[in-house]
Amino acid sequence: MRHGLALLAFAATTCVFAQPAERPNQPVFRSGPWFVVRSVRDSGKVVGCTGFYRANRHVQLSKDTLIIKTVEEVSGVAFGFDGQAPGALRPLSSAEKELQAIAFTGEDFAKLSRSYKVRIDAATAQGTMRHELELTGLSGALENIDKGCPVPEAPKTPQRRRHRS
Repeated sequence: MRHGLALLAFAATTCVFAQPAERPNQPVFRSGPWFVVRSVRDSGKVVGCTGFYRANRHVQLSKDTLIIKTVEEVSGVAFGFDGQAPGALRPLSSAEKELQAIAFTGEDFAKLSRSYKVRIDAATAQGTMRHELELTGLSGALENIDKGCPVPEAPKTPQRRRHRS
């Protein structure tokens, strides 16, 4: 309880005395199941834009890569775009193995950015795991990231009109 009161007191003082222009990790855009978070570091000098799928921190989007972190060790992966069956499994790259992730880069990322759905087959020791991502809204998220994930303007409150009597 004491800890909570200290945090509440700290929050109250920061609100009164030092209101930052923007939050360190601020959601700035949403399109379908995709949303973009703006991260600011080094006193606002470094801005990072990361897209996420359905608030899943394991699925992260940048301007030219989609990374899906895996819990299990994956030995191969295949993609099927727009209702097509996934092709032949390909081995994971050394970078994917190091990240423990499946990465869409290059031509795979180009196909992804033009598609409405992708099916992912991942070969693990337990068998083939199947995943699907809905890509509706992906192009909007990519466009927002490409523009530097600007902070949206605050909604303007309508002015009340005074009636003269």
